[in-house]
Amino acid sequence: PDRDALFAAVRAAPDDDLPRLVFADYLDEQGHPALAARAAFIRLQVEAEAHPVGSAVRLELVRQAGELRPRFRDEW
Repeated sequence: PDRDALFAAVRAAPDDDLPRLVFADYLDEQGHPALAARAAFIRLQVEAEAHPVGSAVRLELVRQAGELRPRFRDEW
């Protein structure tokens, strides 16, 4: 799969988790630590959305994602 095509699919359907998760899989397969962290960030976002707003699980997932963003922002 082409990175640009996968990213275009994400942008075309921003409310659909499937293209985001496929893109995360692609990022993981690249073998670069910053891309693997971005994949983890995407998965944390998707998982967080599956839990009620304000729930402990959602807050923890958002916290974890929030830790990744500043560490890899420049590389993403």
